[in-house]
Amino acid sequence: MSKIIFFNLPGHGHVNPTLPIVTELVQLGHHIIYYNSEEFREKIELTGAEFRPYPEPNPTPEKVSELVSSLVNVTVFLFGESKRLLPFLLAELEREQPDLVMYDSITLWGMQAAHLLKFPTISSISTFVQEDVAGIFQWRDYAHLLRHVLLLLPKIMQGRKQLVATYGQDVFPYKDIFPCVGETNIVYTSKEFQPETPFVDESFHFVGPSINTKARVAVDFPWELLENGRSKVYISLGTIHNHDVAFYKTAFATFADHPAQFILSAGPRTNIEALGDIPENFIVRPFVPQLELLPKVDVFITHGGMNSVNEGLYFGVPLVAIPNHLEQTLNARMMEKNGAGIVLGNRPPYGRFRSEELRRAVDELLQNKQYQQEAERLGDSFRAAGGYKTAVQHILSRLEQLQKHEQAVV
Repeated sequence: MSKIIFFNLPGHGHVNPTLPIVTELVQLGHHIIYYNSEEFREKIELTGAEFRPYPEPNPTPEKVSELVSSLVNVTVFLFGESKRLLPFLLAELEREQPDLVMYDSITLWGMQAAHLLKFPTISSISTFVQEDVAGIFQWRDYAHLLRHVLLLLPKIMQGRKQLVATYGQDVFPYKDIFPCVGETNIVYTSKEFQPETPFVDESFHFVGPSINTKARVAVDFPWELLENGRSKVYISLGTIHNHDVAFYKTAFATFADHPAQFILSAGPRTNIEALGDIPENFIVRPFVPQLELLPKVDVFITHGGMNSVNEGLYFGVPLVAIPNHLEQTLNARMMEKNGAGIVLGNRPPYGRFRSEELRRAVDELLQNKQYQQEAERLGDSFRAAGGYKTAVQHILSRLEQLQKHEQAVV
């Protein structure tokens, strides 16, 4: 069996899609060595993979999310992390001599280390492929980005110059730095949902969301409190922004007299008692089993993270998306463009909305079943793409090609 090394970064949205894939590969007998920060040890070890931590200090998932919210800030960060981690990664790869290296598409250090040592590569792409996409960027987005670029361009140029000075021009092997592509590229959405772009070629495989309930930590939930015959609305701001007490209080005030029942996943950092009186039509918990709950709800209010959008649409649930930054906004716009939901606050500064807009959006999704039909259409395309099992088949196919090539050389 093969040895595969996986490099990722401390971000739930980047790690979660890989877990079912790694679980399946381990069950098939492959040896997976997975590098990330210590905070992800438990999640990764549950797959059966061998976990190895990056050298400290590592950024927290919250810090990574904050950086990813700005394409310019994240570039500065990734250059800095490559400078810090490349010596370690190069030594690890030299010692382990894996058959294949996998890395997340913004894990610059993983791509660079594998390329410099000429190991076969697969990129794990947990967002849309955004390069050369037309139709979902607006002029306000470009103006917002330009302000950041002008401020940070000297740091970006300096970071690139330092890496080239140390490792040579081969440290940046492609014209486009991001996404960090590989010889094979696995994208966790369907062709139907991916915006059109000439950047995509035959090396890109759209497998749909990577979803496996068995790869998630079990969560208790009071299912008996869900009321039959009543519309249900699920609210979750994901793993990073889920301590937004002001938003939760706004939701209470907006929907306290609404006929639907609301289920709020408030996150572990939210003091539920600090939320004050909870309306009778709300169920509030620190965690909920999202994959089990989504098939039972009619609307999903979300921040627009790719995992949340994918999971909602996978189960045919129309979305109200309130994005916090540009990447989430692009996800939300594609969802809205496909008729599967409504976006609020989709211009810089992102995420601003009025409570009456939120209520109108929820009512529109509950009353107009066309949104649900379009969400179900996208969900069908996700399932047809094959998910993590199809991703595993592409990985196994690549390993088989490499084995045949090695035998031919010998």
